[in-house]
Formats: sequence, structure tokens, C-alpha cells
Amino acid sequence: MKTSWILAFAAGVILALLAIYPQINLKNIRGDDWQGVFASCDLDEMAYASYLQALIDGRPRRSDPYTGRDDSPSDPQPESLFSIQFVPAYLVAIPARVFGLSAVQAMPYVSAFAAFFTALALFWLIVSITEDEYIAFAGTLIVIVGSALVIGIGAINGFYENGVAYPFFPFLRRYIPSVAFPFLFAFFACLWNGLKTENRNAKMIYSAAASVLFALLVFSYFYVWTAAAAILGGLTLCVMIFRTEHRRRDLTFLFITGAFSLLALVPYAMLLANRDETMDKAQLLVFTRRPDLLRSVEIIGYLVLTATALALWRKHAHLADRKAFMIGAFALSPLLVLNQQVLTARSLQPFHYEFYVINYVVLLAIVLIAAIFWRKFLFGRNRLSFILLTLISTVAIFWGYIEARETSAFWDSANVQRDEAMPVNLHLRALANDNFAAAKQQITLNLDPLQADGQPTVAPQSPLWARHQHVFAGLESWEENKLRYYQLLYYSDLDANWLRRSLIGCRNIEACMALFGWDRFNARLSANAKPLTLPEIDAEVAEYAAFYRDFDREDAEKFPLSHVIIYSEMNSPLENLDRWYERSEVKTFGKYQIYQLNLTKTE
Repeated sequence: MKTSWILAFAAGVILALLAIYPQINLKNIRGDDWQGVFASCDLDEMAYASYLQALIDGRPRRSDPYTGRDDSPSDPQPESLFSIQFVPAYLVAIPARVFGLSAVQAMPYVSAFAAFFTALALFWLIVSITEDEYIAFAGTLIVIVGSALVIGIGAINGFYENGVAYPFFPFLRRYIPSVAFPFLFAFFACLWNGLKTENRNAKMIYSAAASVLFALLVFSYFYVWTAAAAILGGLTLCVMIFRTEHRRRDLTFLFITGAFSLLALVPYAMLLANRDETMDKAQLLVFTRRPDLLRSVEIIGYLVLTATALALWRKHAHLADRKAFMIGAFALSPLLVLNQQVLTARSLQPFHYEFYVINYVVLLAIVLIAAIFWRKFLFGRNRLSFILLTLISTVAIFWGYIEARETSAFWDSANVQRDEAMPVNLHLRALANDNFAAAKQQITLNLDPLQADGQPTVAPQSPLWARHQHVFAGLESWEENKLRYYQLLYYSDLDANWLRRSLIGCRNIEACMALFGWDRFNARLSANAKPLTLPEIDAEVAEYAAFYRDFDREDAEKFPLSHVIIYSEMNSPLENLDRWYERSEVKTFGKYQIYQLNLTKTE
């Protein structure tokens, strides 16, 4: 046991170091110029960090860092994706407040701790099933570093013609799904150990622990808890189909665990019923019953099921030891989660399963079925097994370094630009210290999209428009999102001709997402995705042209601006802004200038 946990700890440290590689890389690039920003390998992290900072600042669970509209007795707010999936946020925010950390400072720690504890939970699961600590060590590394490779994404993309090495280790997107991943593998470990143990009290403890872990997953990340539910269902199905001497006892354990786990869905459903009316559109919920049977993770699952059947046929595995049931449940999970819409008629960005959850599960299934054949053909040849597993682990660590290096490089320029914007964001936060409540009601005009999206990760002032603004519940409607974007374009002196050029072929991604939704430029995001049509573009351009032409004082007063942040590399005379606002008190922070704004008394 001592050797096992030394190896588990070693795997955790290795993966934690790989997890913080982007931060080390950014600090090396910036040197003495580093302003303290966290290195990001996914722009969605701006929204998560913004919500995290709101909680650290003591704002309520239903808060919106992008509009400043927080829940209060006088102005109750609906639920958002963030307020429903609150467990990981509070697990980070509470210790951050205790240790005096901001969201920007906490994010690198999230990566390190999430990787470390995920490794421990995964190691526990694999060693419990295989009863071999060396296989568990190698398997833990393989599952974590190989999850992108197994479905053809990540660093391998960079070797294709015009390829882009993306994404960074998918599970390490912070704080979702990274913080939930240790719970996921611990949940599987509790299921396995609960099935295996003969001790009644231990079985009850494992059942209770699995139920609690499932509840944590429910309020952590939709794709993680639904994957966990699918595996619990698949495991139950396998036990029901095949007769073993322990079937009744196993089914009792699974039914009790499932029943208590499902209790968490009652408060979850209540929160979901109070969700913001724009949430379904923002999250690209579509209604379809179309089956989805040939994704790469499903094909891998079919192959693992075939290999498992072969192992049973050749007597390399036995139903009585239940390993085949666990492997079968993991292998079935892609088919179950990617085809649930056949029953529910609802599909919600299914690629998230493939990228962020099920790829890890099917790779785990590969490791477990390989372990069965490994033990069969190398049983008694401990020295050879040790040498081969050491070689495999070394290759996995090397590939993990390649993954970290190649996928981080894609974000170098964006992270440098975000770091350059850090002083202006800190200045805005300093301005808010005198009256925080008033500051979060202020609206800033941000001409740099990266600075706009990242501003709420530091400062409470609200950007007029940012790419992740619509995923919170503060916007009154999708039309408000569009109107805010129209105003951003107007104040930036960008006319209808610019908009037309930007929308054709979605040359400007932000224009497409702001006016039509994210799925119109990325077909992977929705089962019903379709490209923009020329009639749609013409209608939108005509609407914006009328807005631009007829802009008046009432429009200017709808979202009164307090400051404008100008990025030196964006050349705009701001003639429209100066028509309605007076600029004063300029301050310069590297490539950024910030002006205080006051509405003019007359046009």
C-alpha cells in the first residue's frame, strides 16, 4: 500500500507540473514585464474567473459580473449556468477569500490542485480494479495525457497541414470541468469498491459516498454528472443482463446508490426551472431525436466492448469478478450520452462529451481491458512487466510535455496581450474601492475584445459588451445583447459596410456570435448548426444601418458610459463617441489609455 500511494503521489506531482506549464511559460515570456495575469488556454475561462471574482468579492450566488446586475430582494435574478453549477466556484472562492487571493491569483492553483487530486482519484480507481500499482501509475498518466490524442485533437492537430494545436489538456479548463474531475473518478471508485466488498458496513459507506459525490457532480458540470449517470446506468444494465452469484446483492447496492443519487436532481430541477429565459439560446439547446452513432469515442467504445467479449470468451476475464461489468459500462457510456436525445428530444452541445468527459472514460476503458490482457500474458514476468510499464510511463510523460508545450503556444500572443491589459484593469478596481456598489453599475466602453472579456476577472465595472456577457442572467433579453453590440460598433465608428464584410463567411467571429449565436460560425457546437445566409446578413446589416443613422440622445443614455479604454493598436478616431461624451482625465498604461466619460449636455 505504501508503494501504491508513493506512485499515486508521483503521478499527481507530474500532472500538476504539466498543468501549470502555461503559467511558467507566460512568466518566462514576459520576464520582468509580467503584470500578474493568469495564463489561459481557453477563452471560456474569462467567464469562469469573472464569476469566481464576484464570489470572492462577496457578491451573491446569482450575480452577473458582466452587467453588474446581482440578485437582491428588490431585484431578484433568475438562475444562470454559473449559479446552478456553483459547487466548483465556491470550492475555489472560499479558500481564495481565506488566503486573500483574487481570481487571477487563484487560477494557477486551481490547475495544480485539480490535476493532482484527479491523479489520486484515478490512481485509486485503476489500482482498485487491476490490483497492480505499476499499471495504475502508467494508466493514470495515459488517461490524463492521452485523452486529446485518442480523439485526434490537441497537439496532434499541430502536425497536420495548417493545423492548430488545440486544446490544452481539456479537463483542465478552469474551474469547470477541472474541479469536478476528482469527484468523477472517486465516484467510479466508490461504485467499484462498493460492488467488490463483502463487508455490509463498508458497502453502505461506499454507497453513501458515491451518492454524495454524485450530488457534487450534479451542481458542478452538466456533462460530467450526466456521464456519471450514464455509467451508473450502464453498470446496472450489465449486472441485470448477466447472471452471477452476486447479482441480487450487486443490484441492491446499485439501486440504493442510484436512488440516493437521484435525490440531488430534485433541487437541481428547481434551480433549472428558474433559469434565465435566454439560457437555452445561449447554451444552444436544440430539439432533435436524430441518433448519433459514429463519433470517434463511440467507435472506440464498440472496439472495447468487442475486446471485452473476447476476453470473456477466452477466459482471460470472468463475470464473477465484475471487472467486465465496469469496463462494459465505461465502453457503453459514449453511446448512451450521445444518443440520449433519442428519448429526451433535447441535444445540448454534444461535442462537450467528446472533448471534456467521455474521451477520458473510453481511454480508461482501454487501459482496463489492456490490463486484463497484460496480466494474462505477462503474469509471473514481473521484471519484464516493470520495464515495459516504465517505458510506457516515460513515453506518456514525454507526450504530456509535448501536449502542454504545443497547445500553450497557440495562446502565447493572447496571454501576452491580456497581461498588458492587467494594469488598466487593476486601475479600474482601484477606482472602485471607494464605492464598490456604485462601481459595478458603471459601464465601460472597451475597444479591445480581450480586455473587455477579461476586465470582470479583476474589476467590478461592467463592459458595454463582451463575448461572454450573454452567458449570464443579467441581460434582460437577447435583444439587449444585440443592442449593446450595436452600440459598441457605433462608438467604434464601424458602419454597416464593416458589418457586412464581417458577417460574410463569419470573418469576424465576435460579430457572428453577438448577433446570431455561437453555432453560426462553429457547426460543432450544435446538432442543428447551419451557416449564415445572405438574406440573414442583409436583414441584419439593414437593421444596424438604421440604428447607426438614427442614433440619438435616448440611445446614448440607455447605457451611460463611465470610461473608455482605448487599445493603441486599434486605430479609431471615436468621432461618434465624442459626439455624445466628453473625455477627460486620460491615464496611460502601456498600450492602453483610459478616459473618464461624461455625457454632453447638448448634442
